[in-house]
Amino acid sequence: MRKLLLTLFLSILFIGCATTPMTDRKQVVFISTENEIAMGEEAFREVLATSTLSTDKEKIAMVERVGHRLAAQVDADFNWEFALIESDQINAFCLPGGKVGIYTGILDVTETEDGLAVVMGHEIAHAIARHGAERMSQNMILGLGAIALGLSTDSGDRAKYLAAYGVGSAVVVALPYSRKHEYEADYIGLILMAKAGYDPNEAVTFWQRMSEAKGGGGSNLAEFISTHPADDNRIEKLEAYMPEAMNYYKASIHR
Repeated sequence: MRKLLLTLFLSILFIGCATTPMTDRKQVVFISTENEIAMGEEAFREVLATSTLSTDKEKIAMVERVGHRLAAQVDADFNWEFALIESDQINAFCLPGGKVGIYTGILDVTETEDGLAVVMGHEIAHAIARHGAERMSQNMILGLGAIALGLSTDSGDRAKYLAAYGVGSAVVVALPYSRKHEYEADYIGLILMAKAGYDPNEAVTFWQRMSEAKGGGGSNLAEFISTHPADDNRIEKLEAYMPEAMNYYKASIHR
């Protein structure tokens, strides 16, 4: 039995080798892209069916505009969709296949279109880097007995999937990303927004505003902030990434 489990474990690792785009980090993901996108589609429909969508045409247009500019920088065959969800939650998500949800509560912190690009770039980065699938794969490795469950689509597995992507407390209890995933999404998102012509310096000011909002003790911040590294550490790393991002930004505005 021990030999069988070891063989299964090594087989999974061999099958699941992948590389994160833009960072070339090696990762273990043994959920196929096709199944991941299908699950993202199903999860997105479920979120939309249980949410109130905003009717603010100006804000909807801004979300669509920022989303499509960022998506144009992504080398992925996604059917992009962008939804503005009416909620006090300070949160956002991107599911596989390019299914992006922005909660209206976060717009008070983003303030500007560039600020929104920070958030959307970060969430899109999680999806193209397959962080949710990687986390699910890690959890399945830790519990080899659970591998047999495969990719079933009962409500329990959908909940786990949504949790892996941190969709928000309105749907499930969020499963926090690792700090590695967060920093990686910060980097990828920063480069995406810079390539799309958004000022990457806004990433630092956005997180400064988020830190101030956190200091205000607003309960609606708990979901978004709980999955992220300490604000000072995040800002320090963003500043380290900034010279590279500014090169892309300068190139984008001179195209």
